[in-house]
Amino acid sequence: MSNVVELQNKNQNIKFFVNPVWIDYVVDGNGKVKEKKHICLIAIKNIEKVTYINHHLSDFIIDKWGLKSFNTQKKHATNTVKFLNFLIHRYPALKINNLIDLTVSQGTMYLNWLGTTGVSQDTVKDAERTLIHFYVWGIKKSIFTQVDITEFKEQISEQNKVYFQSPFQVIYPQKKVKELEHVIPFEFIPVFLEIATIHAPRIALGIYLQIFGGLRVSEVLNIKRTQITKTLVSKEFILQIENQNFRTDLKEHASVKKIRTQAVLDINGWGSTLLRKHLNIYQSKSTNALFLNSSDKPMSGRSYRQYFEKCKDRFISQLETSEQIDHRIVAQHLKNIKWSTHIGRGTFTNIVANEASNPYEIAHMRGDSSLESALSYMVSTSRIHQKIEEKLETMHESYIPNLIVRKGNKQ
Repeated sequence: MSNVVELQNKNQNIKFFVNPVWIDYVVDGNGKVKEKKHICLIAIKNIEKVTYINHHLSDFIIDKWGLKSFNTQKKHATNTVKFLNFLIHRYPALKINNLIDLTVSQGTMYLNWLGTTGVSQDTVKDAERTLIHFYVWGIKKSIFTQVDITEFKEQISEQNKVYFQSPFQVIYPQKKVKELEHVIPFEFIPVFLEIATIHAPRIALGIYLQIFGGLRVSEVLNIKRTQITKTLVSKEFILQIENQNFRTDLKEHASVKKIRTQAVLDINGWGSTLLRKHLNIYQSKSTNALFLNSSDKPMSGRSYRQYFEKCKDRFISQLETSEQIDHRIVAQHLKNIKWSTHIGRGTFTNIVANEASNPYEIAHMRGDSSLESALSYMVSTSRIHQKIEEKLETMHESYIPNLIVRKGNKQ
């Protein structure tokens, strides 16, 4: 395996890339595929001829994370591919003719270059973790002959897990405050839902599930029609969140981060009304997916985000034309700052944080495995329980149901 990959200057017309593929994972005795698995490979393409092949460096990803989730594989494959392309295209003067020439100093050079490209400190550290795995794997496979395993000091964690210390001399970029909005102002939630029901009705229920259940987009898109039920006592929706692999025809698919049972609040009956309307309108004979695209196929993450962007633009536009000055101020803020579908989960966390007595309650409501995400909201959110409760009771109690009835009558 010494000639795993040539990196000579004459090969600057090649480029590595991440190639997601579906494989037959479980096959019955009759040869029928019962389950597919999404895996991430490393491929190499000829830029001029637009041809590619899966590269045997994919063994690195499969060996290390073959049993992990697709997203984990993709993260490490992406980090590896960026490093390889750096060696070929960014600094061919390094004169690395083959990966057998690779040294620790080139890894250090890459990580320090990455830190100058405007990425966060966490991004550089994440890339560094992948490179540690990559180097150790290559040394053990007798590929990186210029690197000694002793440069990667073996350590034992508190959980008795073996890990290797980084030999790279990295100057990390300074931590920056993310210019990202995580919360829709409470009083504007009804307006945002109204815009969704009018301009993007296919995802109006999904936006509701995010705002009042804290779901991620991937989790919304993995719900079956039969996996959402309503409790009579607590007036909540109960959802079964798990991977469905609805779109094995796509290289990229929405993958659930944590399999779980998730509760969604039914505020003033809005959720029930949206669900009933959604189930009546969006039906398909070929799939049991709750969210469908215009072709009656399970909706992809890309389609969902396109619908969301439409809602976002309409929402800002409506606030900009408002007669109230505070609405126009909010519009300018939302126009100048980044925010996306994840704002629904942030809004839900903000609502819960105002009423929860401890971070464990927030983590439970969000479906978190750790308290780290919940703790940040506990610190930053003022605890005005009574005001939140009053808002929940009076916040346009019949607004959304009446809107849907009016819209239905017009149709």
